[in-house]
Amino acid sequence: MRRALAALLATGLVIGALAGCAGTPRGQLPGPVPAGVEFRLAPDDAPPAPPLTLELTDGTTLDLAEQWAERPVVLVFFESWCTRCTGQQGPINDVVEEYEDQVLFLGVANLSDPGDVAAYVEENDITYPVAVDPTGDAWLRYAVAEAPLVALVGKDGGLLRGWPEGVTGRELGATIAELAVR
Repeated sequence: MRRALAALLATGLVIGALAGCAGTPRGQLPGPVPAGVEFRLAPDDAPPAPPLTLELTDGTTLDLAEQWAERPVVLVFFESWCTRCTGQQGPINDVVEEYEDQVLFLGVANLSDPGDVAAYVEENDITYPVAVDPTGDAWLRYAVAEAPLVALVGKDGGLLRGWPEGVTGRELGATIAELAVR
């Protein structure tokens, strides 16, 4: 009986390890910036992006200033009940896949229950990290009146572009190529 249980456990661990190797794990920060990738600097007149420290849904703390020291950051402000957010998420996921290790994408919910956020992440196949901002500080600093809002921050922390009503995947990808990644 113990042998059978041990074999079953070992098989489960192997299958779990192999499954983890297929694609980017959900909610993980991007890996190292690939060799040869170059980033554009923000124009001199770009306002500085407000720095934030957020707690991700997995409990880790993320300092955005540390992140944009390495790469551009796209902030996706959403709520779990926002139908416009849901409608834009699939095309945003395509851009995430295109810029996987070059740009950090971060979802930020505010009023949504953490359980509803987890369900939204699963239902919309979101692979990038997500934070819940229960105090609304991040939303206030980025002047988010309502979701969706998407903001592009350059590698150096300059606020490059914001979309107060969300953005199409095509426009987001084109703007990242134009303003952030060479």
